[in-house]
Amino acid sequence: MAGVTELDGQTRRMHEAMAPVLQIGPDFLAGRRDADEMAHTMVGAVQRFVSAERTRQGVADEHGAQIQVSGQLQATLSELYGCGAGYLADRCDSACVARTMTEIMREFGDATPAP
Repeated sequence: MAGVTELDGQTRRMHEAMAPVLQIGPDFLAGRRDADEMAHTMVGAVQRFVSAERTRQGVADEHGAQIQVSGQLQATLSELYGCGAGYLADRCDSACVARTMTEIMREFGDATPAP
């Protein structure tokens, strides 16, 4: 039963990690924020989540253990990081970031983390 509770807590933390992305997503899609800011927000949100999970698990360095997450949120966090990092490395353009954010907002835009 503790495993289910931890997974529920991790799911909540994943939703919370996505909050900065979901907050500026509408402004980015409306052209009020640029792709650089959006990409940095995407990458930063995932990095903060992973760092916090490693701290929770007592992992001192990034090679010590993999963070165990599952389901749609894991794929979403991977997509956020991959898209943001790809843009920042000049492997894609702002239109690509916009396509990703359109899907993210469609799936999670009305989702709010539970208190």
